Order: sequence, then structure tokens, then C-alpha cells
Amino acid sequence: MEQLTEQQSARIAELPGDYRVVGLDRGGPMVRKATGQVLRIQQNGRLVAATTEAKRRLAVRADERDRLAASWAATRYTGVCG
Repeated sequence: MEQLTEQQSARIAELPGDYRVVGLDRGGPMVRKATGQVLRIQQNGRLVAATTEAKRRLAVRADERDRLAASWAATRYTGVCG
């Protein structure tokens, strides 16, 4: 797993409170503004608009995560004997 650069970490620390880190895409943190716009933090700490492809990959991973969470919740107690 890749680590964030110092510039990326510094940018995350200084983001306004209405920005949320929503994932990573190829080593770059992805953040969502309150307006819904998704941005990528480049290695040099600069914020740039996320590409359509990067947003698609982020959405696919979120869907997979949600499916796994739902599956886990549905089968959480199946191994418990009474």
C-alpha cells in the first residue's frame, strides 16, 4: 500500500470542515466538497478535479463495500448456537 506524501497529508489537514476524504485512487486521496464535487489530491498537494474514470472506480469500490457490509450484517449471527 502506498503512503501519502507530506504534501498530500498537509493538504488533508488544512481542508475546510465540509470536505470529506472519500477514498484513494491510484495513490491519490479523493475528497468530496459539500457541493458534491469530487477532487483528487495530487502528490504535490494540489487539488484537481477528479476524472470521470476515477469517480467511476470510486463508485464501484463503494458499491462493493456496501454489498460486503450488507452480506456481513445478514450473516453476522449464523454461526451462533443457542
